[in-house]
Amino acid sequence: MKHIIIILCVIAGICSSCNDMLENIQPYLNEGETIYVGKVDSLTASSGRNRILLKGLYIYGVTQKKCVIRWQSQGEEDKSLELDVVRENTIDPFEVMINDLEEGQYEFSITTYDAKGNSSIESVIEGYAYGDFYEGNLVNRKMDRLYTDGNDIVISWRPANNALKCEMYYTDVTGKEKTIKIPIAETETRIEDCDQTKVLRWRTIYLPEENAIDYFYSDFTETTVP
Repeated sequence: MKHIIIILCVIAGICSSCNDMLENIQPYLNEGETIYVGKVDSLTASSGRNRILLKGLYIYGVTQKKCVIRWQSQGEEDKSLELDVVRENTIDPFEVMINDLEEGQYEFSITTYDAKGNSSIESVIEGYAYGDFYEGNLVNRKMDRLYTDGNDIVISWRPANNALKCEMYYTDVTGKEKTIKIPIAETETRIEDCDQTKVLRWRTIYLPEENAIDYFYSDFTETTVP
């Protein structure tokens, strides 16, 4: 008899726990099943000049019909861009350029929707748009020495931090303007066909981030051959 009472108590405790659990989840059961649409995956954000390139993949299901990208302007104004989605393969590319951005940091929230309005979980990515402020603070590479060697001119360069290359503009001996690209690792440049009576102009090119999509330029510097 004692064993029967213990078993009944255990059963009663289990039933009570089940009732408590059911009460906790009942509101969710009342709402019905939630259908989620496949989100945009593998997101990247590439910085540009007042723009940011967003790239990713549609890889979960093929029911997406619409994509909405949301962000805030630098003045904290809500912005959005709505796109139609056409799925053709198991994995499809997602690529969108966000233009006309003020310089600064942005957070983008991306949500997909199916034909019935069911939505995906948000995908979030941050990116930076560069502009005039960044470019206005870029420093042109400096010459350490400029001299002639016969009919050639020779330029010895000082180091330039975080720069990509230089553009040198000069007039050749036939009167034609030419441009040469000088790698930033190059410490000495020799120009054989330069008209030494004309002005040399150059500027330095920067890529603000490794995967940036736009170049930025320092102001020009001019000099003459001594």
